[in-house]
Amino acid sequence: MVRWFATQSRRDQIALLMLCGALLGWLFIQVVVIELDGRRARLSQANQVLSEQLVRVDFKVEQLAALRAGDGRRQVNLTQTLSQASDAQGLAVKRLQPNSRGEVQIRFEGVAFDGVLRFLEQIEGSAGLRVMDASVSSAGRDGGVNATFRIAGN
Repeated sequence: MVRWFATQSRRDQIALLMLCGALLGWLFIQVVVIELDGRRARLSQANQVLSEQLVRVDFKVEQLAALRAGDGRRQVNLTQTLSQASDAQGLAVKRLQPNSRGEVQIRFEGVAFDGVLRFLEQIEGSAGLRVMDASVSSAGRDGGVNATFRIAGN
């Protein structure tokens, strides 16, 4: 291979070296840059899933501690549970207001509708809370909503 390269003219040798350099540059970009970007996206998604699982585990630990602590009735800190659930879904809480009946009103503005649905699934399905009242309206952008919920424990 070296002998063949040496028999080529100087111009052909330079052209072959430039072609090899361009090929190596393209290969570097394909393998390193694009592959690492895909790995980062997969790691980010795995991190989100683990964060959601952590919120569920924290809630179950809270339930277990409440059951061990006393009267067998489940005592749930609504504001903490709602804050953890909204953080897990990446929803910015605009207002979180407890009332005298033991319920909590939570308001989101300009958040993704899919995130609100996952939040509701988490608090009703995993946490066992009840949504007493709900109001959802469009936020003026695709998929964005303003939502207000009144939530009570069991």
